[in-house]
Amino acid sequence: MKKDFKALYLDKISRHFLDAGKEFPALSELSVTIEKGEFITLLGPSGCGKSTALNCIVGLFPLSGGQILLDDVRIDQLPSEKRGFGMVFQNYALFPHMTVADNVGFGLMMRKLPKSEIREKVSEALQLVRLVDQENKLPDQLSGGQQQRVAIARAIVIEPLLILMDEPLSNLDAKLRLEMRSEIKGIHRKLGRSTIYVTHDQDEALSLADRIVVIDRGKTQQIGLPQEVFSAPANIVVARYMGYRTVLEMNVVSNNADCAKTTAKKGIIPL
Repeated sequence: MKKDFKALYLDKISRHFLDAGKEFPALSELSVTIEKGEFITLLGPSGCGKSTALNCIVGLFPLSGGQILLDDVRIDQLPSEKRGFGMVFQNYALFPHMTVADNVGFGLMMRKLPKSEIREKVSEALQLVRLVDQENKLPDQLSGGQQQRVAIARAIVIEPLLILMDEPLSNLDAKLRLEMRSEIKGIHRKLGRSTIYVTHDQDEALSLADRIVVIDRGKTQQIGLPQEVFSAPANIVVARYMGYRTVLEMNVVSNNADCAKTTAKKGIIPL
């Protein structure tokens, strides 16, 4: 397993599913390069393919096409546990019968690390997510926000090359979402780990991401900086998703470097 990398390459990755005997594309040829330390958000409506993309990257779904490379090493044929990634699920996926400390240290126990080393690493992870006084509690004794922090601690304690988060704040109330958004950004800065974050919330994506990948119906619509996606949407799909409500259908009559003339039902409009 690699301990560091320069970039993760998603090269035209696709995933198809069978429905009533027919194949349909849940994700079509997604291509993006994630640089070391970058925070990438996959943004789009429910069912658009963003969680499918995450599951393909982490290894829970096999690819139907394309490839995933870590630097120059192809990894999409490796099992999930050998990719070296940490995953934070939408429903937390904590073991209800295990304490906070045991939940966080589970991945380290599976790697058969010495108990003293596990205790040390778990303590460091709990300090990072500000849960040092909760280590002996069970998950159902914690608030939703605390459970989410446990899930994050469990993902980062294994020192993953990449952290993947699948709508981690969707089950929290509005106030907690804002607080956890700030926590996640702070943890990302401290760790310097590359992060791929799935959300349907535009504000979340704009506030967290270094770059945003907008997906709709399995297809990539735009990849860009938050300000680019918000201020200069690539097409009508992105514009509508980012909140643009006024849409005028026009034909371009002429254009040059400075302006364009378009025709609409009410005459010529210079843009």
